[in-house]
Formats: sequence, structure tokens, C-alpha cells
Amino acid sequence: MDILTFYGTSDAQGVPRLLCSCPVCKSEKSYNHRTRPSCEFNIDDKKFLIDISPDFKFQFHLYNNSEIPSAVLITHAHNDHIAGLGDFADLCFWNNKNVQIVSPPEIIYKLKERFPYLINRRGLTFVGTTKWMNGNNKISFHKVNHGHNGYSYGILVQKDKGNRWAYLSDSFDVSEEQWLPFYNLDLLIFGTSFWKENQPASKRSVYDVSEAIGIKKKLGPKKMILTHLSHDIDINRRGKELPDDIMFAYDGLKIALNKTTI
Repeated sequence: MDILTFYGTSDAQGVPRLLCSCPVCKSEKSYNHRTRPSCEFNIDDKKFLIDISPDFKFQFHLYNNSEIPSAVLITHAHNDHIAGLGDFADLCFWNNKNVQIVSPPEIIYKLKERFPYLINRRGLTFVGTTKWMNGNNKISFHKVNHGHNGYSYGILVQKDKGNRWAYLSDSFDVSEEQWLPFYNLDLLIFGTSFWKENQPASKRSVYDVSEAIGIKKKLGPKKMILTHLSHDIDINRRGKELPDDIMFAYDGLKIALNKTTI
């Protein structure tokens, strides 16, 4: 069975936020304690990681600590999605494991600029591509607008003769053409930081939950899981207000990718 594990489910600041005394940041409930966004999934007998957050070392120790993924897929080069790359490189180096870092060419270029000491480091191979195969399984990267923060890539995974799912953590003001790869999925993992965001559109970078519900109706995935959650989201309270086929992710959540319900 193919399983996806959410390593981290917060926005860039994590939850609790620094110097914040809001009810969610003060909550003692474990589901409201969130680290920066990343997830691990398997296809057959191989493990893959999407993004390497600043909290990678803690996340890997807690949710894996046994098998180094064979490839890492990077959505974009923002700090909350790549800052754990140094820790990951050390993990590969000291365990004699060679791992491919896969992302579109311009993202790979940015990674090499950010981490020049890793370019020739034993254990990492940088692969710049938008289409990547694992056996007969297809993994592709699709550029989407990220509002005020530029652009990101959604990752689409299509298993050979199996389901289609996507991880789209950072998007806003997505064009009709950019939406096309994400219609009629079995699962859409989608980033939403606030329940209802009040900032002007020109300053926003991620859709809110109220907008995500509309996007679910538009794109028609069988199920949707919301991640990249800020301290605005109390999972227990707000989760009760979601439609039955939408749920909030939380750190450590495991889902079966071949199930049709959540």
C-alpha cells in the first residue's frame, strides 16, 4: 500500500509562532503544533520526499529515522521548503546513500546558488527537469503563480495504471491554463494559510480555506487535504466546518494514497 506521511504542515513561520500568545499558539493540543511544510510518500518500494524544511532533522527523526528517501522533489526555493538541505546532505554523506534532488532547472540553479558547497558533495545528485519517471510511474512539475511571492511548482504523481494525486502547497492567483493539470484528481493536497485572509490581493501569496472550498468544486478532486496552515487554524474547531471530503493535515498524519475517502 502506498502511504503519504506529512512531516510538517505549517506556513513559513511554524506554529506556535515566535512571540505570539494567540489561542492556537498557546494551545496544548498536539495537532495545533506544526512544523514547516514537507511530506514523504512511497511508490511501491521506494520512498520520496517533497521539500526539505528547516525542521527536517526533527521531522525525520520523529516520522522515519530508518530509511533515507531515494529522491527529493522541490516545489520552490523559499526558505521554509529548502533550508533543511544541509542536514539532509549530511545524512546522505555519512550513510553512503546517493539521493537525487529533483526540480525544474531554474529551481536547481537557485539551490546551487544557495548551497554551493553541496554541488560536488558525495551523496547528492542535482537533476533539473519538469518530468521524471520512476519505473512506469510519472512525476511532473507544473508552474503556478504564488501571488506576491512569485511562483512555485505543483507536483503531480501518476502511478502506472493507478491513481493521480498532486501536492500544491504554495499558490495564489493561478491562471486557468495553470489549473489544467490539476483537474479530476483522486487527491489534491493544497496549501491554505488562513480561514479567511483580509490582506489586499496584491500582498497575498497563498489561498485561504474559504477559497480552497471553491477550488475543490472547480477542479473536482475526489478528496482534498489542506496543509501550509498558519496559527489562524484551530484544527479541531475549524475542521468541523469543512465539507466531508476536505480535511486539515497535521504533523504525522498518514494517509493511504489508493483510498477514495478520507
